[in-house]
Amino acid sequence: MISIGNGYAWNLLAATVMGLQCFAAGHSVYDARKKYKVDYPDMGSGRFSAKLSDKEWAEFNNIMRVHQNYVEQLPLAILSVLVNGLFNPIQSAIAGEVYIIGRFIYAYGYKSHGPKGRMTGAMITILAILFNVGSSFVGIYNTLKSA
Repeated sequence: MISIGNGYAWNLLAATVMGLQCFAAGHSVYDARKKYKVDYPDMGSGRFSAKLSDKEWAEFNNIMRVHQNYVEQLPLAILSVLVNGLFNPIQSAIAGEVYIIGRFIYAYGYKSHGPKGRMTGAMITILAILFNVGSSFVGIYNTLKSA
């Protein structure tokens, strides 16, 4: 039987902060669109961005990739922090916070040093997700086994 205690609120907080952090990364893209005059629907390789210098094009696309990568990872990051939180609320919330810190490191590194600058943050986020996904499967397995 799965029961949700008050500690699960930490998992809900981690999931909420992840969503807000992704939203903030999207706002960075909005700011970059204004700065570099890259209008919709250009995603960094269209007619508007073709008018940028190589340096501006790289800067815009680095900001765009920070957000896009977050959008790509967000479903699994949130799902795993919530599912694992049913079995291991404290460990899952800590892994969620590690993921959030990793996203800050990823964004800073990518924006300031390009694709190679993202690697430390990428490793942190991947390890946090793998921990929560793996622990989710263990919790699900143990729950089904005891049913």
